[in-house]
Amino acid sequence: MNKFSFLLAALCVSLHAQDAKPADAKPAAAAPEVKLTGGSKAEPKAYFADVWVGRSISDCLTFQNNIQVLAKQVEELKRLQIFLENALTTPEKEARGHEIAAKQAKLKGDNESMGKLYGGFSIERPYQLIFTKAIIATPLSNEEFTKLSAAKDFKAENILALGDKKFQIRNTVSGQAEVETFGLSLKRITDAKAQLQQLVDLQPRLTKDDDKTKVEKAIKELQDDLSKNLEEFKKSHGFDFNAEAITLPAEAKLSVQITEDEKKAIEAKSAPSAPAAPAAPAAGEKK
Repeated sequence: MNKFSFLLAALCVSLHAQDAKPADAKPAAAAPEVKLTGGSKAEPKAYFADVWVGRSISDCLTFQNNIQVLAKQVEELKRLQIFLENALTTPEKEARGHEIAAKQAKLKGDNESMGKLYGGFSIERPYQLIFTKAIIATPLSNEEFTKLSAAKDFKAENILALGDKKFQIRNTVSGQAEVETFGLSLKRITDAKAQLQQLVDLQPRLTKDDDKTKVEKAIKELQDDLSKNLEEFKKSHGFDFNAEAITLPAEAKLSVQITEDEKKAIEAKSAPSAPAAPAAPAAGEKK
């Protein structure tokens, strides 16, 4: 939370306090006694192994879609379990039980299929999907596409078709650190825009001169920060920030958590073999 978030929170609390009806003052309750026990146990170290690499937008989006399908199945099973627990009659309990068994079998089969597609992936293991390449694209209207495609330097590979919409690829960000930095850059801009709008909306409601002064100052600082970030964005990516722009993963690597024994087994397999000992000389052979 940055300083502007703190200011917004404080002003909103102040406004709510002004709007609230006064209540009889009551003595504050005594703070509960806090007793410190021994230090917490150290968390076991987590090991991850790379199991799959996505090499295109289609690869990455397909994996994400498959994960969403499994997540929906898990949520559906949780919902059905609640229905089973609340069932009142034996026939209803049996029907819910059969439905849950069928859904569990479907989930198990889909999870096994994911394991085959993605190098042993399982929803029962923690995983990390790290993007190493991202595409930034802006939407094109039919008129814009017609004009762009008529240009002499038009390149079809710079156009993405997603459903019935077309996008122009404006930049490519490569490298894990670079993709993460780009994501932070986008977040700074979108957060600043949202906070600026909140402060502007809050201004008419303020009655205290001190609050008005604070908000005016915060708006000016946010506008300056936003202008700076927008300028840096254009300098880095070659086009003005567009709120309708989309960022698509183009390459990614998938890692799953493994046990320490699995880690040792993987290391043993990848360890170079020891050189064979020289053969002993035959009997009577001179050294």
